[in-house]
Amino acid sequence: MSVINIELPDSIIESYRQENESIQEGLKNALVVWEYLNGRLSLRECGELLHVGYRGFIELLWSKGIPIDGLNDAEFQQQLVSLRAAFDRT
Repeated sequence: MSVINIELPDSIIESYRQENESIQEGLKNALVVWEYLNGRLSLRECGELLHVGYRGFIELLWSKGIPIDGLNDAEFQQQLVSLRAAFDRT
């Protein structure tokens, strides 16, 4: 993994302090979401990069109000498999 240094406005740093959040985690999440939205990463890849899994990444998107209706065929099929498995357990 590569490391980079960036300068951030004090207002962003203060915002993270007030929310008691890690700037590093917030920026990593934001970058991964950005790469997903630009079509460079799949839902699965994003979940793996953030160590939250496929479903965890979808939940992250939902929590930020980002729709996932742009699923490709493979991602849509994975959603169907997950939904069917959930209903089969009930």
